[in-house]
Amino acid sequence: MKKVSKIISRLVMVSAVVLVAAFVVLYVATWDGAPVAETAAQDPTIPHVTIDGVTFHAETFGDPANPVAVVVHGGPGADYRRLLSLRELADQFDVVFYDQRGTGLSPRVPADELTLESAIADLDRIVEHYGGGKPVALVGHSWGGMLSAAYSGRHPEKVNRVVLAEPGALTSEAFKAIAPNLGHMDLPLLWHGTLAWFESLHIRGPDEQAPMDHIWTTVGKAWSYAPWNGYNCPGTQPPADFAWRYSAASQHILASATDENGNVDLAPLSAGLDRYPNQVLFLVSACNRWIGLEHQQRYHVPLFKDAEVAIVPNAGHEMFQENPADSIAAVRAYLSE
Repeated sequence: MKKVSKIISRLVMVSAVVLVAAFVVLYVATWDGAPVAETAAQDPTIPHVTIDGVTFHAETFGDPANPVAVVVHGGPGADYRRLLSLRELADQFDVVFYDQRGTGLSPRVPADELTLESAIADLDRIVEHYGGGKPVALVGHSWGGMLSAAYSGRHPEKVNRVVLAEPGALTSEAFKAIAPNLGHMDLPLLWHGTLAWFESLHIRGPDEQAPMDHIWTTVGKAWSYAPWNGYNCPGTQPPADFAWRYSAASQHILASATDENGNVDLAPLSAGLDRYPNQVLFLVSACNRWIGLEHQQRYHVPLFKDAEVAIVPNAGHEMFQENPADSIAAVRAYLSE
């Protein structure tokens, strides 16, 4: 027994030494940290707008005299960088892009300001500001599709057309169906997260949320394009312009809708959808196995009185990057009807 105890003690000591050495090596190797994008709070040259005291990174493309189309990005916590191909619509529409409160290049805010209700209210601020009292079109991608749907149900008089590009979940039932996939993890993803955490230890600014934002941006990119990710076409490579800056604090949006038993209440997103009078376009990618055609037809299309579905070929969830030509052609055709 004494011999076995000595062997175990030595193994524990060796393991401890290896772990300490690994920590030191990684800490030194990541000494330079990583760059984290400034927001409009630090760089006033970043295009932005302040509405009701809330500042958003925002810009428009097109003639203000044309009908307004508001682009609503995904997440929660991402930004509109991956949707900029929609600028092509500027020949017919005044296209509005905005980073949601506390995300992308918008100034950071406390996490408790970020809820389902604040996200919907902020979209109303954008619609009122740029729409000038006239109904607008909404083009929402992923989480942005969830917001756009919720808004059309609450304010149908302010929305004349709605494009929902693969919204993840508009009901609690739909969320339960995709939740197991969202928690998928593997060793490469853990490695990316570990490196990002070490890099975050050396980040000093531009604000106090920068270290955690760096981790979420790094892990988000690795997760989005992992080989097993059902959102993508096999062999898809991540684009260089994945995101300016993810917001870790924005995870509070779904957390605020989650009870102590882990149940997510998405009732605020689907309330009133059956009252929306106009046709809705669901845009789905041919490759998405998780929230593609089957998911949308089962859980979301029946929520609306009138819904059309268009399939984008040769693309996964990031359809506006992977196949912008067909994606934008489908959006343009629907908005022009």
